[in-house]
Amino acid sequence: MRINVRTAEGRRFWVPAPLWIFKLGAGNWVEWIIKRNVPKEQLQYVECIDFSKLRKAIDVLKEYKGLEIVDVRAKDGTFVNIRL
Repeated sequence: MRINVRTAEGRRFWVPAPLWIFKLGAGNWVEWIIKRNVPKEQLQYVECIDFSKLRKAIDVLKEYKGLEIVDVRAKDGTFVNIRL
């Protein structure tokens, strides 16, 4: 996955983000850490996430190389593009 950003001042940069990092972030130990550190008022939102299905969805994304997930262009010239 590549994250491309172009600012209104003309600066450009891209960030490589491998899918295995996202899969690692959806692991059981991350879920445990999140549930432990989120305030009780907001815990209901975290409990709605099924992390096992999230990991499976990340595996499915691997099949769609080149898919454009986000393409945002602001009026001031800022541009963000996320592509697999």
